[in-house]
Amino acid sequence: MDERNLVSINKNKEPEIDTYGYYIKLLESFPPLERDVLKLRLGLGEPFEVLHTTDEIAEILNESKEIIEKNLSTGLKRMRDNSEKERLKQENEDAYFEIRLQINNRLIKKLHLLKEEWKLDNISQVTERIMLAFFKYDLE
Repeated sequence: MDERNLVSINKNKEPEIDTYGYYIKLLESFPPLERDVLKLRLGLGEPFEVLHTTDEIAEILNESKEIIEKNLSTGLKRMRDNSEKERLKQENEDAYFEIRLQINNRLIKKLHLLKEEWKLDNISQVTERIMLAFFKYDLE
């Protein structure tokens, strides 16, 4: 078996956390005023893609500009923190799957080498021989 047959994971892929659906779902856990301010500021509410200024949001929500700015600031920080946490989680999962894949590739490579060395017809025979050797004393 040569290196061309080994599977690789794209290590440099971008985490898929910058989607509209992700942000809408994320905002569900935010305090109501903070959520409403962010939806209006980022264009995530109805109608979609309409971005509002701080003054417009204060008027729409009938709150002071200071309260809107405070909620906007804390909401954006909360979104950044959550997005960073999700990005790290995805990187850790990717690293875990990359390691598992490398181990599986090495195992497959070793099984193919044993198949050739033992002059067997297929990998199943190699696996069977290994299992029998491993459980030899348990089967007696």
